[in-house]
Amino acid sequence: MAMQIEYIFIILGVVVILGLCMCLAIANFGYERFYDKLLELSKVKIADSTLGTLEYVKLINDTRFNSRLQICLIKGMTGDAYGQGCVYLSENTVNSNSLASFAIISHELGHALQDQEGRKLKRLIALTKIIRVLGILFWPLLIAGAVLFFIGGYLRVIGCIILAAAGVSIILAFILKLINISIEKDASKKALVLLKEVLNDKEMKQAKKLLNYAKMTYWALFLRSLFGWTLLTRKGKLFDK
Repeated sequence: MAMQIEYIFIILGVVVILGLCMCLAIANFGYERFYDKLLELSKVKIADSTLGTLEYVKLINDTRFNSRLQICLIKGMTGDAYGQGCVYLSENTVNSNSLASFAIISHELGHALQDQEGRKLKRLIALTKIIRVLGILFWPLLIAGAVLFFIGGYLRVIGCIILAAAGVSIILAFILKLINISIEKDASKKALVLLKEVLNDKEMKQAKKLLNYAKMTYWALFLRSLFGWTLLTRKGKLFDK
């Protein structure tokens, strides 16, 4: 019986180590895989050479949003984004009809669809602001709680409460990151629906791969935050989106 329990603990230990290794691999290589694929597809033009990304965004704006979206052009090579009813397009995107540009801007249009369908993005923005405030307070709370705990007496109880507040802020930060991953996954799913209108089957497969790699970057950031203490991966910003 004792031998069986020992084998069980050994198996569990191996499973934990393998799981940790897999998580660290995702944390360390998630970004590299995405940017390699992004660079590859940035050199691939879509089959419809007459359609540029700006025309594509205008088309989706007309068909899906009744032309309610604002299209804001950004000078320089800044990344594309969506926020408060405006699609931000960089010069690099506007001047390209690469498969990578179509996939990335479709992801942002996916966020626009989320914004149109409900308050999911607004809730995320509000929660992000709360978590960032908690991030500013985390270290002062942790230090103050530890000091009061070691002073002892009735201050120890106050110290425990403050330490618990610091712990809650960490839990909320992790929850935020998981919610963010879910929202990004949903935006990519909506992006693929939009892309079907302009891409062929071969292009769709490549676009799906890129968006899947993009999703891995969010898991990578989450795992960096979770396993940064091991010093085997770069630390992620816990109190951030």
